Amino acid sequence: MQIEKRLRNHYRRWNINLNYEEEFLKFKNRLIGVIDKSMGDYLTERQDVDKRFFEIFNLDKADKPYVKKAQARYHDSLVEPLILQGVIQRLQSVSYTEKGFGDTYVYKCVDSCETLQDLAKVLQFIFWALEENFDETQARASKIVEEIKRLSALTPSAGFAVHKRGKQFIVYPSGDQFLDRGIIDSTLSELENYPEVAESFERALKLYLRGETSQYRNLLDELRFALEQLLKKVLKNQIPLEKQKKELKTWFRSKGLHPQVVNLYEGLLNPYHQYQNDAVKHNEAFSLDEVEFMIYLTGNLMRLILKLANLDRDGELRHDN
Repeated sequence: MQIEKRLRNHYRRWNINLNYEEEFLKFKNRLIGVIDKSMGDYLTERQDVDKRFFEIFNLDKADKPYVKKAQARYHDSLVEPLILQGVIQRLQSVSYTEKGFGDTYVYKCVDSCETLQDLAKVLQFIFWALEENFDETQARASKIVEEIKRLSALTPSAGFAVHKRGKQFIVYPSGDQFLDRGIIDSTLSELENYPEVAESFERALKLYLRGETSQYRNLLDELRFALEQLLKKVLKNQIPLEKQKKELKTWFRSKGLHPQVVNLYEGLLNPYHQYQNDAVKHNEAFSLDEVEFMIYLTGNLMRLILKLANLDRDGELRHDN
């Protein structure tokens, strides 16, 4: 059994409640170690990549305007009293050891993060900076992603997920690991053939990651739009979500789905659309506790569509109904 699992089981047995601040600090410090080990030397040598990261980082900051103000002036006469008192200053040469990861912008910005949202954002900036040199950084970036999965298991209350799509590494909020792996990760992987749908679904996940509850209405809108666009793409029509019932039922049956599964899907889709109208579109009456449920539900609804569509694309045979 992995030590991570043993540790989590120990916490459960002894009913140990972990402090979030402490968990976040553990996660951040371990992440710094991972980045150092995976690409610390690379960032030290490739200062252009480190500077590119800092440029992206600064784009997210509000620039402080320069305003004129009084400046201190130093005159030679101020030095005279020191000389008269016999004060002698020795000039000493200063030498430094070889630069390391701790001298990079990446380290300083990661170390300065105070919240999980800040840390996720800085990590995303790092991946963006690495994209321009994808061929030489892919292996290092993949290693970081692999280690983040392990770190998130050690500190489940302070972690996130990273998904690779083409040359992009995208940082997402982490929920239940089983659901994320089976629904979120798989859905994102298979949305590569539907970039518009992927962008909308990704925007929803990023809004959730930032934790800005004032933007949750937009988050739910993005989920609905993603599902609607996927159905239009797969079914090759321009019918809105609420009117896809007939076309979707015919398509499901052609794929050999059991009639009760078809009925179950329709039974979910109808109230899904009604919820979007009643609680989101015309009246912000949704509860914050519902948002994560809607993310997983949308992912699950899209997952079945994607699986059936991609099986057809791969030429695999389906059994007849």
